Amino acid sequence: MATGTSAANIVDNAAAESLCWICKRNKADSGEHKTKRSDLLAVLGKPSQNEPFYYHDQAKRNRAVGSLDAKILKSPIRICSHCNNARTQPHDCAWEAMSDRLRSRRLAVGQWIRCNRIFRYSTKREMIDVHLFFLKLTGCMIAEAKANGHDVPIPLDPFSDAIMSGRPHAEINLQFGRHDGGIGRSDLHVWKTDPGGSVLGGWLYQLDTIAVSVVYAQAGRFEHRRDLWHPHSRTSRKRFQIADFMYSKRDAAELAASSGS
Repeated sequence: MATGTSAANIVDNAAAESLCWICKRNKADSGEHKTKRSDLLAVLGKPSQNEPFYYHDQAKRNRAVGSLDAKILKSPIRICSHCNNARTQPHDCAWEAMSDRLRSRRLAVGQWIRCNRIFRYSTKREMIDVHLFFLKLTGCMIAEAKANGHDVPIPLDPFSDAIMSGRPHAEINLQFGRHDGGIGRSDLHVWKTDPGGSVLGGWLYQLDTIAVSVVYAQAGRFEHRRDLWHPHSRTSRKRFQIADFMYSKRDAAELAASSGS
């Protein structure tokens, strides 16, 4: 099952009337960027009406975007202003710093990077905040999918609990890697294994030369992989391995190989 922004119109009308899915108390009146605003600014620069950049998804291609605050760049699922600012600001800042440091490095696929090389001080706390940043984005995607009528077998409450408490979500893992162009996010994909009915899900945050894979693995159903990072992992909480998300080059190589055969 894949869910994306193509059915966003269904949730637009209800967004202003709903409560924030994080705190469940305040009115959901604040839009969260699908791709972090500071990431867009760092990679694409500041667009204008005269010099826009272009956005496309499954619904429509090449829509002009003249502002980084354009509605189309934000999730149709809103959260409250307090959660989007004061509560999750440390998470946003942690990812902004890590994003900058990863993009400024010459990363090699398979390379191991120690977390304290990204965050020299308060390493554990900062890396948990990065984890929580991707929880916010993933929670918005799950809430959007459910609002659009998809049967997503991933409960939203543990995402809320983790953000409210500042503690990691036990079932969300991250994978940091090299990417070869493209800015945005994939759809959220969720599977149930057969047999067993174990739930596995994920999506990809794409930022030109780097990407982050967000992986949901139902607790107790899957063996932990060393190439997946989690704040409480016994094998990889202090370091992470650079993955290969360079799909364009891989597709080109496969096409060349098939043409030559």
